[in-house]
Amino acid sequence: MRTVSGLHTSRLHFRQAPLTGRRLAKSQSPTSLPNSRKDLRRPLQASSAEGHGSQNPDQKDEKVQEALKRAQEGLTSAESSLSNLEQLPSNRVKKPSLVMTNIRRLLIVAALAVGFNTTQRVGLTWQIVLATLGGCGFAGYGYRKGSLSPSGGIAACFVGAATLATSLRIGLCLLSFYYTSSKLTAFKEEMKNVDEEFKKGGQRDWRQVLCNGGIPSVLALCFGVLTRCADIPLSSQQAFWPTAFLGAAIGYYASCCADTWASELGQLSEDTPVLITTLRPVRKGTNGGVTKLGLMASVGGGLLVGMAAYLGGLLAPTVADVPSAFEAARAQWPLVPLGLLAGLFGSLVDSILGATVQFTGYNRTSQKLTSKHGPDIVPISGISLLTNNVVNLVSAALTALLMASMCIAVF
Repeated sequence: MRTVSGLHTSRLHFRQAPLTGRRLAKSQSPTSLPNSRKDLRRPLQASSAEGHGSQNPDQKDEKVQEALKRAQEGLTSAESSLSNLEQLPSNRVKKPSLVMTNIRRLLIVAALAVGFNTTQRVGLTWQIVLATLGGCGFAGYGYRKGSLSPSGGIAACFVGAATLATSLRIGLCLLSFYYTSSKLTAFKEEMKNVDEEFKKGGQRDWRQVLCNGGIPSVLALCFGVLTRCADIPLSSQQAFWPTAFLGAAIGYYASCCADTWASELGQLSEDTPVLITTLRPVRKGTNGGVTKLGLMASVGGGLLVGMAAYLGGLLAPTVADVPSAFEAARAQWPLVPLGLLAGLFGSLVDSILGATVQFTGYNRTSQKLTSKHGPDIVPISGISLLTNNVVNLVSAALTALLMASMCIAVF
């Protein structure tokens, strides 16, 4: 109001005493006029400052709290609307049941078995070519799913090609181990992040692939050279070395599968693991720690490989098409319990080695298990003599020797 009244008074002054241009220049400069921008800005700023200063801080806080309350109510309403939208029949996505999922997996396994059976009927050259393509395909699938690193995928190509080209029986053991282990590694993996070396999906590199598949690939090649890449029934009298190589390959995969099953499922157990050497309670994920669930899982892994070896012998064309060979292979059902024993033996040996010659510590900074020493590391068990990959290799190799001896003795 003061600004407006002052401006009005100045206008009245101009009406009463009009000035010429010369007198205006002498008496008042344009900047001294009360209606100039500079003079008008000062009263406006003062009025604005008075207006702001007149607000109570408590009123400000109340307005802020009221605005936040309205925003929270709006967010809650939006979430409720979204939840109602997801419950609409038109927006529901039907998830496959567990039964249908298992049926689909069985159909995939059956299709693979038929496919590899077909590769055994097209001649040795095409058998090698198709096996190589199949091995590369499985390696690419593992890389895409995240279970293999780039180096692991390359190593898996050689392992798959060498194994699938020489023996349907050993090939089924490999596929059973690889497929189930990949699924179990991804199963509830958010609960398994207790180790500093944890990788999402497993991400097995070339070292892990060769430790799990390098030796059985060599055994499969030796078997293929002796039998011209044709499966035959186990017989220590008629085919001593093929029986030994085949039994060793089956035992190796039984140990690897049992150990992986025990590791992946044992960590999900509600029981506290105990160190296999002292029965002392330890943290989950500790090398050498065992649980009832883990031991049962190792039995299941060995049993799976034993069944794959037995069924592979029945499905192989060089066995199935020859009545006498088929009858001999059908009588070799002891492969199933032998696979079970091999898996359990390999898992126990792996646990004993892990508890004694493989170091496990607890990092107080990261609050995770580690295989490295340091100022913040609390030792739990073992000494730093072997790495995890070497422990797996040694335990599987010992199991392979045992299984080869048992196959020679039984068959």
